[in-house]
Amino acid sequence: MPGAIDRGVRILHVLADLSPGGAERLVLAHARATPGVVVATVFGGGPLESAFAGLPLVLGERRRGRPSAKALARLVRAARSADVVHTHLFAGNLWGGLAARLAGRPQLAHEHNVEVDETTAHRAARRIIAGWPRQTLAVSEAVARYSVGNDVRVVENGVDLARFAAPWRGGGGVLAIGRLVPQKGFDVLLAALPEAVSARIVGDGRLAPPHPRVSWLGLRDDVPALLAEADVLVVPSRWEGFGLVALEGMAAGVPVIATNVGGLGPLVGDAGVLVPPGDVQALGAALARVLGDRGLREELSRRGRARSAQFSLSRTFGGWAAACARLVAPGPRGA
Repeated sequence: MPGAIDRGVRILHVLADLSPGGAERLVLAHARATPGVVVATVFGGGPLESAFAGLPLVLGERRRGRPSAKALARLVRAARSADVVHTHLFAGNLWGGLAARLAGRPQLAHEHNVEVDETTAHRAARRIIAGWPRQTLAVSEAVARYSVGNDVRVVENGVDLARFAAPWRGGGGVLAIGRLVPQKGFDVLLAALPEAVSARIVGDGRLAPPHPRVSWLGLRDDVPALLAEADVLVVPSRWEGFGLVALEGMAAGVPVIATNVGGLGPLVGDAGVLVPPGDVQALGAALARVLGDRGLREELSRRGRARSAQFSLSRTFGGWAAACARLVAPGPRGA
């Protein structure tokens, strides 16, 4: 079990907030599986807050784009009680890294995405804070190439395979899951839907334009059931560091169509159908092909489940634990 691997090392995870993203869901799974883990946020709660009930949680608060002085002080106190401060995403790496420095604790930075629309100011800030942690984890080779951190090591994300073990049935049409932001490319999916084909989209955000054949489902806690009844899962992202939704789809046995970007293309490989990002015609043709061929859907289902077996949570958390152990081991750099 992951908890046995981490026993004796006190870990503080730092997130921006408790949004329903891949990084946040992985931290939630780690906190549930590992005794002694504490989770802190920079800017307060979020849609996942209720899922953290009963777990050690330190909530921050936002003040004009930055944490309040009280929130930062709480974060520093939490860091002092940890052996390793494991920070996630830009805001977590920035403010959690600052708290680790003020508390005199080693920081393990974790990069989860590739920001292709990064501003010059954001890039400059990322380069400055990249020198703070002694080690950086990346969720894919694509993210590792994007990173400018010290001692960058790839630890791919994992999934709770048992949660998605129900037989795939299909029959429910097209499904897409993700935050309703331009990165996820749902506008491309809407434009690519073949005639008489409907879709359901799970996620929160402002980008939910009306469409006669699209049902916007909001946030849902029955994602495994939705995947089991979908005919195809579409992941039309414009960029993606890893693609946890695609991995969950493959684990559930649903055929996957995804864009060949960042860490998403290598993750899916020949276990799904890959299309160029932003290509409405290619996505429409892929949808027509997969939806029109039951044999292909069954073959993709088998391939997806076989590939997903390589990405267990225990494998991921074992990589996290090894990184933490290197930071607390005797020696000038935890070598």
